[in-house]
Amino acid sequence: MEQFIQKLRSKGISVTPQRLAVLAALEHRRDHPTAEQIYREVRKQLPTISFNTVYKTLEVLCQKGLIIKVNPLHEVARYDSRTHSHAHLVCRSCHRIFDLERELPPLKLTPEELPPGFRVEHQSVIFWGLCPSCQKNQSH
Repeated sequence: MEQFIQKLRSKGISVTPQRLAVLAALEHRRDHPTAEQIYREVRKQLPTISFNTVYKTLEVLCQKGLIIKVNPLHEVARYDSRTHSHAHLVCRSCHRIFDLERELPPLKLTPEELPPGFRVEHQSVIFWGLCPSCQKNQSH
């Protein structure tokens, strides 16, 4: 729990039981859960927490760079506690998201390529395809 407290403090975020519970619920997951899934997990610890509190906490954690939002166009936002540079693989059939365990070099953009005044804060790479289960199901 001390590492979560330090993470919050290092980003200037007030430490609350709700924020600690949300961070803890997300920290070891690799399935890129939705806000609803995180809410259900946190409610086991904090039965009176509201969905709105969980959602707002996730947004604050994203804004401060402690987690990232993976937002495939066809589905609700999903969250990832792994903020290092990595790509995601999204199954176009079942919508599962997998991490690609390979650091990708940042794409270098020149000021001329960007709209005037635009500042890039984060880049995301998503590869779309079919996971092994969906490939198997489609072959039947």
